[in-house]
Amino acid sequence: MRSVSQVCLAAMLLASAAVPAQENQPYQPQPRTGYDSTYQKHFGFYLRPDLGFGYMSSTESGITISGFSGLGGVAIGGAIRENSILAVHIIDAVAQNPSVSSGGSSSSTTDTSLLLWGIGPQYTHYFMPANVYLSTTLALTRLHISSGGRSEDSNWGVGTRIALGKEWWVSDHWGLGVAGHISFSSNQDPVASNNTLTTWAFGAAFSATYN
Repeated sequence: MRSVSQVCLAAMLLASAAVPAQENQPYQPQPRTGYDSTYQKHFGFYLRPDLGFGYMSSTESGITISGFSGLGGVAIGGAIRENSILAVHIIDAVAQNPSVSSGGSSSSTTDTSLLLWGIGPQYTHYFMPANVYLSTTLALTRLHISSGGRSEDSNWGVGTRIALGKEWWVSDHWGLGVAGHISFSSNQDPVASNNTLTTWAFGAAFSATYN
């Protein structure tokens, strides 16, 4: 029969051998607590500001005002279902010192700006998992032109902005992206009501989306 001292010595040797084996086990990350059902999903509250550049052109009775423009917008809303967003969208496009052309001749301007802005509902659909989206906005629009301290506004009209973009998730709910978009507006001249101002704006923008 083994002595008590031999049994204790064997137990101590086994325990000392088990400790290094436990210490060499690879690290096992702890599971996340508090499941977030909207993690990197297009669901819930929605916010997307964007800013970019492009080209704008407005024509009335054979006279065209056009030039390089800054483009911007902000959409605020929420998901009606996953990947389908309904929002209020504010859009704008502004050209500083645009050129004026008529009958084949063109001239530059100074201290002049042409602004198109509008507000209306926007629908956005995301195509997942590519995180590509298509947005369509139907807006009430208005043109504002200022030159040499004088300014004038068109009548309210109807316009649209269509955008195709791509985003990349950078956090649980924020995505950064790029988009190309086209805007259109039709407005009556407040002085010559039979004349229509037809405006187009094309461009590219950078966006930051919270969803």
